[in-house]
Amino acid sequence: MINLKVRYVPEENLVFGGQQEEKDPRIGLKYFGPYYYSSENSALEKIGLGIVGDKSTIEKIKDIIKLISKPIESQMSNKWLYPSFPSMSKNTKFNCSLETSENWQETIKQVEIKKIMEITNVNERIGATVNLYINKIENIIDEDNPPHVIVCGIPLEIEEYCGISEKTRGAKVPKLTKLEKQIRRLERENQKFLDEWGIIIIDEEEKKERGFDLRNALKGKVMGLRFPVPIQLLRESTADAILNYYSIDVKKRRQDPASFAWNFSTAIYYKANGKPWRLAKLRQDTCYVGISFYIDKLSYNEDVGTSMAQVFTHYGEGLVLRGTEVYIDEKTREFHLSETQAEELLTSAIEMYKKKADRNPVRVVVHKSTLFTEPEKSGFETAIGDLRQDFVTISKRNYGIRFMRVGSYPVLRGTLISLTEKEHILFTFGYIPRIRTYPGHRIPSPLFITHEGDTEIVEICREILGLTKLNWNTTAFSTELPITLKFSKEVGKILSELDKEAPLQNHYRFYM
Repeated sequence: MINLKVRYVPEENLVFGGQQEEKDPRIGLKYFGPYYYSSENSALEKIGLGIVGDKSTIEKIKDIIKLISKPIESQMSNKWLYPSFPSMSKNTKFNCSLETSENWQETIKQVEIKKIMEITNVNERIGATVNLYINKIENIIDEDNPPHVIVCGIPLEIEEYCGISEKTRGAKVPKLTKLEKQIRRLERENQKFLDEWGIIIIDEEEKKERGFDLRNALKGKVMGLRFPVPIQLLRESTADAILNYYSIDVKKRRQDPASFAWNFSTAIYYKANGKPWRLAKLRQDTCYVGISFYIDKLSYNEDVGTSMAQVFTHYGEGLVLRGTEVYIDEKTREFHLSETQAEELLTSAIEMYKKKADRNPVRVVVHKSTLFTEPEKSGFETAIGDLRQDFVTISKRNYGIRFMRVGSYPVLRGTLISLTEKEHILFTFGYIPRIRTYPGHRIPSPLFITHEGDTEIVEICREILGLTKLNWNTTAFSTELPITLKFSKEVGKILSELDKEAPLQNHYRFYM
């Protein structure tokens, strides 16, 4: 017989303008405006937007900017889940205007698109497209007064031939040359190479730029510019779906205009270094770190990955730190750090936190999607030293565990079920009283939490729930995973497009 202990972890409040609190991001922004520090008089008051695209997408981007600069009435029945958009302007609590300029605009010519479409190798086609956009972006940021964010419009033709379509399926996996296949075979056999002794053979053949994903490669390459500026990609098909929402077939409609405006405006606001909101009670003395791994697309060896740390302060400010190469475990097929690697990665993460938060942490919380090995724990403990510590595995592998409750709606978000002292079930999806519904289509699946450390499990799960509300790429009430792990795959995909020596921006707004 299993003795289950069931508790409810209350929903965390968010802080907005004037230090006002609210649980729902959209309601808080609508009535109180974005958050700003007590030392500031107001939040961000204007955002300069640069634009890159062909003639058609530039016009549509300008129409989108006009659209979100005015109120948009929600057409959805549940106004709690889908509230109307107040407009991003000086006339609302946003108190922020969007500004464009001819000096911040670069046009992609049809002849340039045609030249790219003639490239038969899809990876090289994506690489050439990235370089085209980078050149346009450089022309904009070379201005004396560059914009805060650059919106890159993706024309339908580039979207089809360099985006996700049947014509770009091969772009996701690099096609190796005969020489590259031979190098991979020799690496698997642990053969040595001349460059390990400092002997470098220069290949006089011109190196062709390649990319494996347009979005990730472009975001990665922007970080290496002399004056990097965050970018926002907007597909022409998405712009068409929003601008023509009421004239297209109901079955073909995607996101409604009000929801799009909420998400698009908030993402731009954050990328312009604004602070949409922060958590009310996230501990100010704690350094939150998410540890994950990604496979380098530029590497020949699929059994080698790279470690990564995502560091968050109590304000929810996110920082990205790239670690070292790690090898896959032959038994579990999972990546794990050695003791030395764990110590070095977390030491660097804590130092990054100190610089950003301007204080020493009293406590360090490490989130991971796989169980901590003994070498990892030993290395992390050395890095943490005498500080309080918590090691938390947050897994979506919940072994098919489901719980039901009486009534028309599923389990409440925040339901905590303790199976053992270390193992717990936490529902980050479920019925949300604040929005009067469950924003899902299937029975909610809980997270499996394994915890070792100095803090009570209720506090650990309260923090996890709070960190599910710090995703500024959406204004949804919450996400399934905490922000420490939510973007690990997306960030890893961007890092995987970069050479190891390539410049890296650590601020989260470059990865969204």
